[in-house]
Amino acid sequence: MKKIALLAAGFLMLSGQCAFAGTKTLVEYGTVQQSQIISSSQTRHPLRTMAAGAVGGVIGHQFGSGNGNTAMTIAGAAAGAGISHNRQSQEQSAKTVDLLIKTDGGQLIEVSQPYNGSLIFNKGDKVRILTSGSNTSVDKNV
Repeated sequence: MKKIALLAAGFLMLSGQCAFAGTKTLVEYGTVQQSQIISSSQTRHPLRTMAAGAVGGVIGHQFGSGNGNTAMTIAGAAAGAGISHNRQSQEQSAKTVDLLIKTDGGQLIEVSQPYNGSLIFNKGDKVRILTSGSNTSVDKNV
């Protein structure tokens, strides 16, 4: 009886391997036909900044007493508004790079990916195109 249970457990473990398959990445190669860096132009949200300042003021009001309480309230409001303003500035400075690539197979594809400044694409550059599911990225590791 123990042998049958052991064999059954071993069979179940071996047959369960298919369920843990990884993801497949398609690798293609091509040549950049066009490269364009796009800056996102998001609008600022002054109400978000004011709300963050109000929340910071409420949190700051929990500390100190007398003039110290007033100072902490003001400091909390300024910190909340400043953090919100900086966050919105970072969101606005987000850039993407749009690439038009002719694959070695003759297809023209367009890929948009985040621009980080350290990887610059020029017309004629040989590139590697990695596609996994619905995510595609391009690099110069050819």
